[in-house]
Amino acid sequence: MTSTAAGDTLGDGTESRDQLSQLFRIWAWLQLDPSTTDADGEILPDAEGFAIILGAHSEPAMVGLAWVPPRDEEWKPLPDEPSAWRWHCACKTQYASIESDEHFVTCHTTLVSLLDEASRLGFELEVHDEGGYWESRDVDRLLAEMRKMNGIVARLGGALHDAIGTKHSVQGAIFEHPEFERLEMED
Repeated sequence: MTSTAAGDTLGDGTESRDQLSQLFRIWAWLQLDPSTTDADGEILPDAEGFAIILGAHSEPAMVGLAWVPPRDEEWKPLPDEPSAWRWHCACKTQYASIESDEHFVTCHTTLVSLLDEASRLGFELEVHDEGGYWESRDVDRLLAEMRKMNGIVARLGGALHDAIGTKHSVQGAIFEHPEFERLEMED
């Protein structure tokens, strides 16, 4: 479990924190309205939470609550509304497919199961699942969306790599995919 206290700054004690704790602190900082922070934009809210490592090549999920001012759908602050315990986070599981389709499905559905449990406990959730699994619970649809996105990213990464040439490098997780060249050539 990781926590921050209102008034802490992002850099406080970073030398003694592990990477996941520091990543949680960054997500806590991102919950704030930048116009209410100090000149450096580093003041943290009260927050409690933890990181979940879903599996190789998947981003960790940051789960928590922070005492912050509310925002609208466009992430703009709502100045006339009181602060409340809220959290917003993103977690990309797509690149877990570098290991295998099964590994990707396990990572993605594990995160959805965690969110299901949070909902069951009474937390209000708004989930945007690019793979459509949150709404459908259809593994075939999830895999089809992942394959489509891998193809798009592989084609883009390959095109950037070819355009930039050897003078500079293009890096990204998709280049680690064992089927990168096939994905890059598919339409």
